[in-house]
Amino acid sequence: METKAQSPAGNALLYGAIVGVISILYTLILYLANLYMINWLQYISLIFMIGGMVLGTLNYREKIAGGYLTYGKAFLSNFLIGLFAAILSSIFFFFYVKYINTGLIDEMMEVGRQKMEAAGNLSEEQLDKAVSIQSKFMSPVVMTLTGIVFNAFVSVVLGLIVALFLKKEDKNLQPFT
Repeated sequence: METKAQSPAGNALLYGAIVGVISILYTLILYLANLYMINWLQYISLIFMIGGMVLGTLNYREKIAGGYLTYGKAFLSNFLIGLFAAILSSIFFFFYVKYINTGLIDEMMEVGRQKMEAAGNLSEEQLDKAVSIQSKFMSPVVMTLTGIVFNAFVSVVLGLIVALFLKKEDKNLQPFT
């Protein structure tokens, strides 16, 4: 039986799914350990994203692209891996806040209110108005869509940087070297 070569999009989907599942498991661990409100712990998921981009794009370069990869193709691979992971993680987040931890948004609103109060530069009326505006953006659907857009932007930035290190152009194909 002949095995079919994997496509670049299929490779990105596979590694994006792996990064997404790892991010979901990490998020669940943070929730179960009651550490999800500690901001710096959330940045660790960027390490998973970068690792997935590196491994996925190296796999693409070595097994699909014949050992060479332009900067543009390396970026596209990185971006797609990040985008697929972002979509998967955001879908999980939607179901988590909508059906599993329905009080999470209220808790996030309260933390936001406490931070605004601690800043001390708002009157009670201004504080109530700010919380009212904030609450309009704190629905599972809006937060999910915002998460996808934000993580897509992060994937662009990380993809551009990681591609610098993963590109490997065939010098034999470039004219006038």
